[in-house]
Amino acid sequence: MKLNVGLISPSPMWEQMLLQEGVPSNRVELNRGDPGCSVLVVNRVLQHSERKAVEAYLSSGGAVLGFAGHLAGVCKTTSRAARIDFLTSDVTGIFSDIHLLDLAISGEVPREANCLRTRHNEFAAYAGKLGGGYAVILPFDIAGMMEDRRAVVKSFYSTRDRLPTERVSAVSKGELRHVLHYALRYLHHVRNLPYVHVWYFPDGKKNVSAFRIDSDKGTKKEVDELYHLAVMNDFSMTWFVDVKSHEEWLHHFAFLAGQEIGVHCYEHRTFDSFDENLKNISKAKRKLELAGISSPGFAAPFGIWSVELAKAVDKLVFEYSSEFSYAYDTFPFYPSVDGQTFLTPQIPVHPICIGSLRKVGYTGQQMKEYFKRVIDEKLLRDEPLFFYHHPTHHYPDVVRFIFQYLEEKEIDNMTMLEFARWWQKRLKYLPSFNLENSRLGMAADSPADDSVRIRVIRPDGGETLVQPSPLVDLKKLEWNPQRHRASAPADIRRIREFDPRALVGEVFSGLAQRFTRKGGNR
Repeated sequence: MKLNVGLISPSPMWEQMLLQEGVPSNRVELNRGDPGCSVLVVNRVLQHSERKAVEAYLSSGGAVLGFAGHLAGVCKTTSRAARIDFLTSDVTGIFSDIHLLDLAISGEVPREANCLRTRHNEFAAYAGKLGGGYAVILPFDIAGMMEDRRAVVKSFYSTRDRLPTERVSAVSKGELRHVLHYALRYLHHVRNLPYVHVWYFPDGKKNVSAFRIDSDKGTKKEVDELYHLAVMNDFSMTWFVDVKSHEEWLHHFAFLAGQEIGVHCYEHRTFDSFDENLKNISKAKRKLELAGISSPGFAAPFGIWSVELAKAVDKLVFEYSSEFSYAYDTFPFYPSVDGQTFLTPQIPVHPICIGSLRKVGYTGQQMKEYFKRVIDEKLLRDEPLFFYHHPTHHYPDVVRFIFQYLEEKEIDNMTMLEFARWWQKRLKYLPSFNLENSRLGMAADSPADDSVRIRVIRPDGGETLVQPSPLVDLKKLEWNPQRHRASAPADIRRIREFDPRALVGEVFSGLAQRFTRKGGNR
């Protein structure tokens, strides 16, 4: 049995999402017999003969994943149009780890829906038996949602009454990754197959942390105080430099030993045109180079992402970029819009920082409670522990707490560049997985880096990490018991309830972003 995903149509975004998850995929021709895959992804509307082929695959015990609109008519499935603002999960079922998935679309809800609830508490997705096999039918097209480039101001969950906000990707792309992970996991397990994928972190670590600093107008004293805090806690941070603000003492950043220095901007703005973005970023990069600073990473002011910005970043050949208006709280991937995939990978971060919490009146203690909850949640959900901060936002005791809590949890620290480079090593190794009795075979075109691991999850939830090997006997492995699931907070829906205070903030942020893009300063 091949443990891989079959795509009925080529799709750069589907292929990239599966690569991000670490699952092999291949194109299948439905009219040429058995697709030869453990899960079949239906990623476009089917012709009559293709529907019959999918039904034959299901009748043999196969498993199918797809959008309700693409699976219409398969085994007599139907759907209805529905507005879907967001989806949440029940505390049980295959999607119990899903918290709140923002979509803001007109979707297609399958008639058989039995999981993932809408704003109106109605089921929106289906997971279960279909035509002798199994299916997960979603009310949206995953690839289409991953390509969505809308940005809005959102509230983020906190146990406090006041919720922090930030302008971020309208679609929760990190939550989409969880939907894909649990859908694939379920569809393998119901077939009594292990779910196998390339692990997300180097050397089998349970997680890693990174701390991004946007230097925005920080004074030399503020920069040095934050750097000293990092040194005292043995923490390597990634600094994105607001060059114009520090131009008179720019060389000082060259002496921040053990830290990574990246480009933020010259003028603290983004622009609507490619030429203006290229000029702004080039000027910053050049001045850093003249100060003796190599800067392979980039992060745009205010986290703004646009096609014209991405083109400029590609032109300047950065190794990665980081803008939370395209994605946040997930693993690296390459932005793709209208069939164009950009060359520079995104390294998303958690978009709420100390400044966000300060703006809604949190005390230092309340900030610590917020970050502790987020860290604990991310550890349970296998999300990277990537945070960001500004020297001008101060609260050194909160920053120190984050460093120390990560150390207490035995989480290793990396710069964003170090993780970006490791991720490229991970992407180069995606073997085919074959299961025969209890033996797992792995075959790849190139050998794996020593730091890469493979995760195997049994149908009973037991899991283990193994080094890549041509053949692994699953019966001889040591297995960890099923892990505790990270169910959403019971009151998660309140983050999308109307809040006049958040509305005022959204209007202000929208005006500020528009003003900045047109050439003003905030």
